[in-house]
Amino acid sequence: MQMWAKNTLLNPFITDWPNAGEVDIIEGVNDVSPNHSTLHTTDGCTMSASNMVQTGSLSTTNCFWQVNGNAGCGVAVNKPNNYGNAFNNIGGGWYAMERTPTKINLWYWGRNEANIPADVKNGASTINTSNWGTPYANFVNNSCDLNSKFGPNNIIINLTLCGDWAGAVYPSSCPSTCVDFVNNNPAAFKDAYWDFASLRVYQ
Repeated sequence: MQMWAKNTLLNPFITDWPNAGEVDIIEGVNDVSPNHSTLHTTDGCTMSASNMVQTGSLSTTNCFWQVNGNAGCGVAVNKPNNYGNAFNNIGGGWYAMERTPTKINLWYWGRNEANIPADVKNGASTINTSNWGTPYANFVNNSCDLNSKFGPNNIIINLTLCGDWAGAVYPSSCPSTCVDFVNNNPAAFKDAYWDFASLRVYQ
């Protein structure tokens, strides 16, 4: 299956992407784990693991979209069952993001973890991120002016069949091309969808 799943924040109304920045909370192709959370920006934004207090692993350091094939600066989630079939098989979980002028933090808790914060699990009307423990991703402004690189964003929930990423890694052992496979096998994607119990925004 050549599926590119993406839960992201960006501004779809500007013509000069990514001048308002992009934060990919959940992104991956097919069933390949782990999930990588990634920033995409204009030039002049980098990350260094030595400045980031996080549990995940920094996989790429330059957030500038025109280098490294637009890989951005990404952090791999360090917990199990964070993406794909493994994530589905445990009944999903919670992803949370905190954005301030000086940092962008991300957390993940699997469905049956013992340490899920009560305000997250219960969908409280107010939250306290200081009680959530160390995030798996901690993007900071040491070598990136986050306040200028990121503007107003919308939440985008997307499934792309083929596309730049999934289409580029379509296995040579598979029949025909990615686009032809999708066009000729619609039933292969009947279980490809997002299922949200809730989506909450706090200010």
